[in-house]
Amino acid sequence: MFRIISIFIALLFTSSCSSDDKKLDTLEAELQSSYPNIGHLSTAQLSQWSADKRDLVLIDVREQDEYAVSHIDGALRIDPKASASEVAEHIGSIASGKDVIFYCSVGVRSSQLADRAKDVLQAMGAGDIYNVSGGIFAWHNEKRALINGTGDTQMVHPYDGTWGKLVNRQEYVSYKP
Repeated sequence: MFRIISIFIALLFTSSCSSDDKKLDTLEAELQSSYPNIGHLSTAQLSQWSADKRDLVLIDVREQDEYAVSHIDGALRIDPKASASEVAEHIGSIASGKDVIFYCSVGVRSSQLADRAKDVLQAMGAGDIYNVSGGIFAWHNEKRALINGTGDTQMVHPYDGTWGKLVNRQEYVSYKP
C-alpha cells in the first residue's frame, strides 16, 4: 500500500506523466502488479457488461459521503475497512453464481477489499472477483453515467484535494451531494 501511495505522489509532482489519464493508467498498472489474484476490469468492459444485463454484483468501496455524491447505478456500498466476513455477510446471499466487481475512487481501496474478500466470496459460490481499473474517477473522466439519491448527476467526490487532481472535469468535483 505504501508503495502505491509513494508512486502516486511521485506521479502528481513530476512532469513525466502529463495527463491525469496517464497517471491513472500508471497507478492501475501498479495495482495490477500488487493484486494479481483478482481481475482488473476496464470501465468499458463494465459498461458493456451492464448494458448486456450480465448477472453481477457491483460494490462501491468508498465512504458514505463519497457514495452520497455519486455512484455507478446499481452499486451497493460497503465500508472500505470491512473484513472478508463482513463483505460475505453483506452480499454473500446475492453473490452466488455472479461475478463481483469492486470499485472506489481510483482502485486502491477496492483492490484491497476485493483481494481480502475473494476467497470467502468464492467459497460461497461467487464467480470471478474484479476491481474496476481507474475506479469512479476513470468512469467519470469518460463521461459515463452516475447517479445519487435524487437521480442522474455529473458530480463526483474527489476523496481529497490530492487524489481529486485525477478528476479531469474539476467543475464537477463536490464534497456534498
